[in-house]
Amino acid sequence: MTTLRYAQFFVRGATLAEIDTALDAVLAADGYAPFDASRIPPRYPAEAREFDRWLVGGPDDAGTVTLIAEDVRRAFTRSNALAAALLRATIVALVRPIDGPLRIKVYREGALLLKIGDDPDEELFYNPLVAEAPAVAAFMQSWGAAGVDDAAQDMSPEAVARYLALARGDVAFADALRGSWPAHLVERTGISIRSRLYREA
Repeated sequence: MTTLRYAQFFVRGATLAEIDTALDAVLAADGYAPFDASRIPPRYPAEAREFDRWLVGGPDDAGTVTLIAEDVRRAFTRSNALAAALLRATIVALVRPIDGPLRIKVYREGALLLKIGDDPDEELFYNPLVAEAPAVAAFMQSWGAAGVDDAAQDMSPEAVARYLALARGDVAFADALRGSWPAHLVERTGISIRSRLYREA
């Protein structure tokens, strides 16, 4: 049994500034404001969900911006909201919940395009069908994925993650924060506007 979990988003078709603005708006809608993590006192007794931490990297040579969220439970809710805020962007969201298999969702033009792997779809009002291999292969080819040439290939979430040809890994947020991610990342922290620390700042 593994306890590895992560939430990784890969965004193309939007600038880093547009993604920063969209992320701020998504967090603000959930009651969070940007906060300088260096202002959190050592050994501060944070309450549950008092902070919403992210790591941001890129863009890479293909224009892909990476976002890693600490809160895996709300990952697809956040990717859904980011897609709605970035209507010209394509977003690939890789989510591995604790004690669950990897699942992927792809968004384009503000809406869900593909669901790869089984998921309870708690962020939606319906359960979309898992995408069939030909549709996944067509998307992967449009993404420029390495080694995808036909729909007969393995199009499982694990295979898709390998085909993406991105600087990524099966890395938990805390480990990525400590430097185990294969590319440079910058920390972004949101704080609940109900936080005592926020009110006292």
